[in-house]
Amino acid sequence: MLPAHAQTSTSSGESGIAALPQTTPPPPVTTDPVPSSPVLPQTSIGGQPGQYPLAPSPRPIATPGPVPDQPLGVPARPGAQPTRPSGVPAQTAPGGPAPTGAEQEAQRIRMLNGIATGRSGPDTAPSPNALDLVKAFDLGYENDPTFRAAVAERQVNRLTADQSIAGYLPSASYSFANIPTENGTRHVVSVTQPLVSVSGYATLKQRGPRRRYADATFEVREQDLAVRTVTAITDIIKANEASALNESKIEALRTQSDRAERLYRNGLGTITDARDIQVRYEQSLANRVLLRSDQIAAAARLESITGGAVETDDFRLPSHFGPIALQPADSYLMRQETANPQIAAARENERIGRLEALRTRGSMFPVVGASATYSSRAGVESSYVGLSVNAPLNAGTFFQSGAANATARRSAEERRATEARARVELQRLYALVDGGQQALALSSKAIESAELSVYANTQSYEGGVRTNVDVVNAIQTVFEVKNTQVTAATTLALNYLNLLLLAGVPSEDAVEATQRFLLNR
Repeated sequence: MLPAHAQTSTSSGESGIAALPQTTPPPPVTTDPVPSSPVLPQTSIGGQPGQYPLAPSPRPIATPGPVPDQPLGVPARPGAQPTRPSGVPAQTAPGGPAPTGAEQEAQRIRMLNGIATGRSGPDTAPSPNALDLVKAFDLGYENDPTFRAAVAERQVNRLTADQSIAGYLPSASYSFANIPTENGTRHVVSVTQPLVSVSGYATLKQRGPRRRYADATFEVREQDLAVRTVTAITDIIKANEASALNESKIEALRTQSDRAERLYRNGLGTITDARDIQVRYEQSLANRVLLRSDQIAAAARLESITGGAVETDDFRLPSHFGPIALQPADSYLMRQETANPQIAAARENERIGRLEALRTRGSMFPVVGASATYSSRAGVESSYVGLSVNAPLNAGTFFQSGAANATARRSAEERRATEARARVELQRLYALVDGGQQALALSSKAIESAELSVYANTQSYEGGVRTNVDVVNAIQTVFEVKNTQVTAATTLALNYLNLLLLAGVPSEDAVEATQRFLLNR
């Protein structure tokens, strides 16, 4: 069996993951278009095929490592003794046994094919100042304009909640009037303290739900920042890997082109074969420019979040992915019921709706209060202390009460819908993450088979059995399979992040766990 390792890449298309279920928070905040990032250095192109500079060989991508048994929401720590879940083949860790005869043969096949396989040793330790998912999330916390607007939104919501206590606080008023017909001035000072007020009581009771709603919506904004940050980084990773893999493809096609030219000069090939490879070679060179543009665009999206320049080379896939410690689905569902901020916001919104309906109905009842009044007119002073009864009579309040009751019922149904969507989405993401791990572990076999197909078609072509088109198609298949693996890895990372967020894991912990899998840091 050939060794389980591979290199993949994709273009910078959007990952196909589902967004988090939505509740009814305050209206979203709009921002100005983000500024474009500094232009990344471009590789000059032109001239004959031999003049094209090639990038370093891309790094190999192996299947995810074993998964340690960790509690829900607690990222796996480096150095933990791993255990392998059922259904996932065991993998060889970095620095493991020496290559077997089959592995050495596979390496020889890749070398003959001209397909770069990257480094064979362990990953190079990243620079201490290198940006990663956690650091980018922390920078976004301080610099992302959308999230900073959410910080102000939270303050507004909390202050609005504190205003609800005013319904039962004393109120005071002072008036001054100079009336010529009364031959003097009039001063009136009054203080009123509500004692019995249904509407005031309902308003006062809204303070707690409104503060909790403010906190829950703020956590939703944190989750949105985490998703946007990781999505931007996965776009950079895909652009980087696509660029590196395209350079390897150029090198592979150059090797085939040299072979076709050599066979043509020896009378064993045709000029058509040489030109067919040259076409594919030129197409790969043209694709280099587009991939550079993808890197620039991906870096610009992350820079708009972090507020600073981004080194795209900080984000490269490791030779081995980190672990994903999945607990039973019921564990995530149980945690979601109590810790998911979207569900919490929907529940608090339902409570606010019921109290608002009570406040509207209570405004039709009399308000009993204690009042004290002091007045002075033309040197004559008078004062009064006693009870006051205010009985409002307004027909419009009756219709407002009906509307408030309907709004409360709508909030209850929206809460039920939010809970149902979150539950279904969590189960879907759990299945995607569980299946994605196994698919990623098995994808290396497809890469090995594709690389072996290149070797077999090349040998058959030289023997006159296969055509040049067969060889070129086999090379194309190798890089398509590797592209698929990069897409699978980045999509799995985003699905894993969303799974943790839906389960109510704090955003920073979810980002750290995702980084441990995707970047193995």
